[in-house]
Amino acid sequence: MQQRLPTRLDRYPAKMVSRLADKLVSRYAVNAKSILDPFCGSGAVLAAGRRNGIAVTGIDLNPVAGLLSEIKLTGFSLKNATVLANKFVHSARQTKQSFPIQWDSKNYWFTSATVEKYERLRAAGRNLELHKTTDGKAVLLAFALSIRLCSKADQRSPKPFISKKAVATRKGKHFDPYLKICSLLKELGEVYGVESRQNNCQVLLADVTCDKTIPNLIGKHSHIITSPPYINAQDYFRNFKLELHLLEGLLSFRTDEIQECFIGTERGDLLAGISDEQIQRQRDLIPQIKKLAEKSPRSEAIVHHYLHDMGNAFDIIKKCLNRNGIFVLVCGDNLIGGVRIRTWQILRDMLTERGFVLFDSFTDVIKDRMLAPKRCGHKGLIKEEVVLAFRSA
Repeated sequence: MQQRLPTRLDRYPAKMVSRLADKLVSRYAVNAKSILDPFCGSGAVLAAGRRNGIAVTGIDLNPVAGLLSEIKLTGFSLKNATVLANKFVHSARQTKQSFPIQWDSKNYWFTSATVEKYERLRAAGRNLELHKTTDGKAVLLAFALSIRLCSKADQRSPKPFISKKAVATRKGKHFDPYLKICSLLKELGEVYGVESRQNNCQVLLADVTCDKTIPNLIGKHSHIITSPPYINAQDYFRNFKLELHLLEGLLSFRTDEIQECFIGTERGDLLAGISDEQIQRQRDLIPQIKKLAEKSPRSEAIVHHYLHDMGNAFDIIKKCLNRNGIFVLVCGDNLIGGVRIRTWQILRDMLTERGFVLFDSFTDVIKDRMLAPKRCGHKGLIKEEVVLAFRSA
């Protein structure tokens, strides 16, 4: 079992704990030829599969998730990455070249001195083409992990916000990314600083709700084990907006193209592309939606958008699973606008409609998880998750 990592090295919200990932692999995938996690996040399932010598493939829309998962799977040469990191920082110190952060709010989250250093680091990282090698990606991961630590944000919560405590303890202080990057890389090296000799792992950055090329890119798999995002329980763009704006241009993505694409989002025109017939059908099938509609039409739209995205994702994922393959889904409930949504039951029924046959299930009580500080009387914390195991037709 993988050791529990400090948050500064694995700052990913709602991640599957390694204990559960190992249990799922040992219970359902002992003889697996390959495991796919289409919502891989920071890679707990992928790492569990690799520890058992199973070929693994992960998919995620979030570039930060891609960096975390890839380094967990492949490892890196600490010696070579340290040389590269020193060159990265030295170049930023010496050059006057800058690669501006295209974000109007950057000076709200960082001091002007920190912004200047990050923009120099961005220029150095682009010139060194860090994204092209595993060791370079390890340096980029250290760069990404330094961003929250060097911001004005409260360090306790997955979601960046500037609290009264943060103002009292961090205002006016300078947090030097040059120093943080090197120290974080050293810590990463203690966990992942051994290159993997296995070539049976891959991580794909893609939107599983709409990218129909995915089945051709990754082929068929004997097992799928995954925990999809919850309905607006985690705003993944907000959680990672600092990292995404600073990584843009160093990795192949555009923030404005993905910020409304995260499953469970509250952004954008939530009902675009969803037919009136589908909306009415979901209202008829799910009584909670009717209750929610009376309280908050916007919250109802969030649920419709989530179910639309998950339906599209299931259609694409199904094409990636072998006949008689195993699909293991981990999910719980959501509290939306004061209404309890049995998300796991809804997703179970969606998979059953697509020909999957449930053959096993159990409940995993959530404990020993890192939780954000309680704010605004929030009562929506998930107490348990349901594991559902299906066989494909």
